[in-house]
Amino acid sequence: MKSRRGCWSILLFLSFSYALLIDIPQESVKGTVGHSVLLSISYRLQGPFSSPLSIQWNFSNYPNPLTMYTVTNCSVSAEGIPTRCSGHNFINPAYQGRTVFFPENASLLLQNLQLSDSGVYSVTFKVPQQTRHITLTVSEPHFNHGNAEGGTGNKMNSPLVLLLGLLITGGLSFLLLLLLLFFFCRGHKGAVQQKRTRIIKQQEEVPNHEDSHMESSLPMTVSTIYARIGEDAGQRQCRSVTD
Repeated sequence: MKSRRGCWSILLFLSFSYALLIDIPQESVKGTVGHSVLLSISYRLQGPFSSPLSIQWNFSNYPNPLTMYTVTNCSVSAEGIPTRCSGHNFINPAYQGRTVFFPENASLLLQNLQLSDSGVYSVTFKVPQQTRHITLTVSEPHFNHGNAEGGTGNKMNSPLVLLLGLLITGGLSFLLLLLLLFFFCRGHKGAVQQKRTRIIKQQEEVPNHEDSHMESSLPMTVSTIYARIGEDAGQRQCRSVTD
């Protein structure tokens, strides 16, 4: 009787174990500090969903569960893939805002990774009891040698770059001001030169008119003098004859 009960217990356990098929695409994943990583798994049901299914995620370096989800209702496709699942979710307060659980495939998204997040993560299906493990390795962001040096140089030289930009801008502004002053002075000098030229021409034209006036008046003055002398001589002769 005991042997029969043992056999039935083994068959019942195997039937429950094979009723849930779990698949892990990658047992080892890598993440980067400050980024997110998906601990990806999937499961299928070999039959209709008939009872609550409890799924729990644990971290080897943390004593308490990260998240626990109890699936209370779930549709199952012909291939046994759960869809449109609903249930109750508990998230550890220390991981609030850093974890997202997907009940349709039991995957866990870790956000804002830190170096301390490196370790082994375990997902456990409690009905029936099955556990799978995923190892996460978190590292600092990687930059190539050129970019790393360039980024450090930019941080170190940013004040120098700013100063150089200010000097260049100031120099260009000064050159522009000099050009404006040059063109202004040149225009002003040209205007003064034109004004001076006009004054000189006017001064040259005034004496010419006076000379012409003097030249025109000079013969008249001489002729008048000669005429007066002739008249005086005639008058004198007339007086002598009369006498």
